[in-house]
Amino acid sequence: MEINKKVLSMVIAGWMVLWGTLASAEMGGQVFYRFGSASLRDDRGGEVFTDAVNATGAGKNDDKGSYAIGAGLDIPLAQLFGNTLLGEVMVEYAKFSEKEVLQTTSALDVVLPGEGGVKSVTTSKVIVSSLAVVIAPKYRFEMGSLRPWVIPIGLAFLVNSPPSDDTTYLDFGAHFGAGVEYRLIDLLSVGIDYRLNLGSGQSRTKTDYSTFGGYVGINF
Repeated sequence: MEINKKVLSMVIAGWMVLWGTLASAEMGGQVFYRFGSASLRDDRGGEVFTDAVNATGAGKNDDKGSYAIGAGLDIPLAQLFGNTLLGEVMVEYAKFSEKEVLQTTSALDVVLPGEGGVKSVTTSKVIVSSLAVVIAPKYRFEMGSLRPWVIPIGLAFLVNSPPSDDTTYLDFGAHFGAGVEYRLIDLLSVGIDYRLNLGSGQSRTKTDYSTFGGYVGINF
């Protein structure tokens, strides 16, 4: 029993030393949370699932911009020319339009009436949005507290809502980004950035969009 207590004490002491070493040495990574504006290059108004092709003149869901919110993880990979190469994984939700329009199921009730006969046309709010999962290399320039960075090109997986006229909603494409952050303290940074997603067209709808915003980073 006495031996077990000594072993346990040694293990705890070892973990405390290791934790103290890791806590005092910043590895160059970051967890960040960002919020900003989103802008769709071409609006999706007049599609089947965005506003039922404006079949009854209820209006088009054709706004191009609203907000974007996301979070990501930057993992340090290597030191290059005195700067840091990171691997970024980010998830971002972008909302573009939300209007009171003719919803698709309501339009079908009019075109294909059931046993109850023709139903009245009803409208509802439909949100046009996109979810992006990004995996990209990120090159950060180490200039003391000021740290500009660039993403030359990355891979984005896009989930679009509502689906396209072909009822497809998945796409992939290229991701680009640039920004600058300021390290307030060792643990905390704030920054601004611009990002661009260019879809491949696999979803048969308009998926190219950009975001601009600010973020808070927790350094480790």
